Amino acid sequence: MTTTNLPQPAHPSPSPTDILLRLAQRLSPVSLETLDLPLSHGRILAQNILADRPSPPLDVSSMDGYAVRLADLHPGLLPVSAHARIGQPPIPLPLAAAAHIVTGAPLPTGAQAVLRREDVIEQSSAILLPPNLAAKPGQNIRRQGENTKIGATILQPGIEITPPVAGLCASFGLSQIRVFQPVRVTLLITGDELLPTSAQPQPWQLRDSNGPALASLLAAFPWIHCLATHHIPDNLPATIHALENALENSDAVLMTGGVSMGDRDFAQIAIAQLSAQTIFHGLPIRPGKPLLGALTSRGQPILGLPGNPVSVLVTARRFASIILRRLAGLALFDPAAPTVTLANPVPDISPLWLYRPVRLTAPGQASLLPTQGSGDIVSAAQSDGFVEIAPSSSSASPNATLPYYPWTP
Repeated sequence: MTTTNLPQPAHPSPSPTDILLRLAQRLSPVSLETLDLPLSHGRILAQNILADRPSPPLDVSSMDGYAVRLADLHPGLLPVSAHARIGQPPIPLPLAAAAHIVTGAPLPTGAQAVLRREDVIEQSSAILLPPNLAAKPGQNIRRQGENTKIGATILQPGIEITPPVAGLCASFGLSQIRVFQPVRVTLLITGDELLPTSAQPQPWQLRDSNGPALASLLAAFPWIHCLATHHIPDNLPATIHALENALENSDAVLMTGGVSMGDRDFAQIAIAQLSAQTIFHGLPIRPGKPLLGALTSRGQPILGLPGNPVSVLVTARRFASIILRRLAGLALFDPAAPTVTLANPVPDISPLWLYRPVRLTAPGQASLLPTQGSGDIVSAAQSDGFVEIAPSSSSASPNATLPYYPWTP
């Protein structure tokens, strides 16, 4: 009996992102609040935005020039006997004459086109029409409602309020706006070896870099409120107590360290003691394989990040952000990453999903940086972000195009 080796799917198992999305889809966004529009920048929209008037609200000129009837366009002089002004009602277009008009001014009634100033020869009270002048109906005119009709839904909930969104809301009369409240996050940093930044550590001790790194990453999101950062020693009662306190007023908790299988790794035990359900523990990724995701009975996610600094940053940027975006009310909580082309090959091929630091060398181009692993914060600090490399050799070759995640979104 002979067998045929059929091609296997590139990724037969769920990807790490698929696993995170399963947790994200079980979450509900945070509550809503109403803000004055100038205070809403960066927050997440929580209402439909409807047009209370057409845009433009009437026919207007898109150029500085002269409003005319097509029947009056003959080579020679055409009198200019009126001025259409912005912020004023439409005027009637005089017979056999043009009206001077500025960009955005209402189109005079009876006008069929607007001639640009540079297409005619201007005189004191007339314009000289050249023999080769070509004009057609609607030329240089923005029609009423061509942007949107009255009553149309312009924006839907789940987007970040950017400057254009704020400008649009103001244009349609919203001085106040419904938004999702900030996602309240508490950071729990575990490790007996960790000391404050100002301390002078012994060789067997480390200054805590995870707390400041996570706080900096979260500060890039205006829709996150980092409530506090607490350092927790490696013992079970302290871990349970800190986690219980954090869950009292947090929408999500991020822990670092204590998620592996060591004798002093207490995150999973503490989570179970608080009757939270572990959804996953361990993903096929490097760095960050011990990543843990849990959910309390009140719907609060707990993410246990590994303790090494690069693992913390990678898993927070790539995976914790999915969970936090879902809580924040963003409709697109796993947006597609931009891509870059690698200038050099990946030195090691792995069955895991790899996250490697890169430096941008040109638009859309990046070069891998040498790294000593998940504890190499020096390499991470010299990088612009990291690329995601699927477990296949083709994506590890030079000139491969890979998803790119900048440290600052």
